[in-house]
Amino acid sequence: MLHLTETVLKSKQRLFILPAGYPVGLEMDKAISEFATDTNTQIQVLEEVYKRFGGAFLLPIWDRMIEAEAFGTPLQVEAEMPIGASAAMIGSQQDVEAMIIPRPGHKRTTVTLAIPRLLKERLPDPKPFVLGIMNGPLAVARQMIGEERWEEILNQKPEVLDALLDKIMRFLPDYLHAFHFNDADGVVVSEPLEDALTADQRERFSLRHIQRLIREVQNQHFGVILHNPLADEAQLTQLHTSGAAGYWIGSRVSLASAVKQFTEDTMVVGNLAVDWLTGAPADAVYEETQNLLTAMRDVPNIVLAPEDDLPPHTPLANLDALVRAVNQFNASL
Repeated sequence: MLHLTETVLKSKQRLFILPAGYPVGLEMDKAISEFATDTNTQIQVLEEVYKRFGGAFLLPIWDRMIEAEAFGTPLQVEAEMPIGASAAMIGSQQDVEAMIIPRPGHKRTTVTLAIPRLLKERLPDPKPFVLGIMNGPLAVARQMIGEERWEEILNQKPEVLDALLDKIMRFLPDYLHAFHFNDADGVVVSEPLEDALTADQRERFSLRHIQRLIREVQNQHFGVILHNPLADEAQLTQLHTSGAAGYWIGSRVSLASAVKQFTEDTMVVGNLAVDWLTGAPADAVYEETQNLLTAMRDVPNIVLAPEDDLPPHTPLANLDALVRAVNQFNASL
């Protein structure tokens, strides 16, 4: 059993993951354009996240553009919004052929790779599990293609998408290895797979590549958590074929139903709705979190988390209420 999974299963308390870098950073008057590009600033933000909320896991800033930027996708950078693409990079087979394969450490991957090691050096004992985060192959491809041509490439030019994914997969395994080398305890691989994809498309364009990543890199001391907040119950069995240590799911499925789709030694992470966490009053967040924990009291392999990254203007009072509910529940065990 992987160390990451074993820790969750043997814990007498309910654990949580809270990707709170964006809202905490803004409270600290740090521009996203600053802590998404500067290692020391991001470390300051993450130290504040850990100081405020604690927990057994610490997750870096969730950046959707790191890998696409490394390949050359131009960025749109704003002070209070997560970094996005300013223009598409791929529209044809010729564009794919012209791509140059980056190496880990190119452009802002220096930031994401340095974070786990520096956090391990600076945080006091006992240290949390420090996870890396990266985007899955299809997520990277979509950022490079852009929304305007995505449906066309996906459905009318699948050979272009296959070629693009082959090139992306000449980078991602090395990038995942580099997290391990830099002392991360594991990595969240974010690969949202929308309803429009058929089961065959999910297998062809995503899961076979995810399986390769996990097969090549995951080991006893380094686990992969596959993140797909768009999965419905019909997708869960297919996702499980990836062999990941854990699965981070969305609010489209109930946690009680989801755990039945996975083996008992698999982490199931989730699945608090982001819209609810950002829009509900704090007392409702506290009460509903308590209710969920009580309902799942006898399920040892769940880790409580939002279904996805938390947007910059998430009320910190709601996150305080969530953590207070978890701590109160744990105190009653």
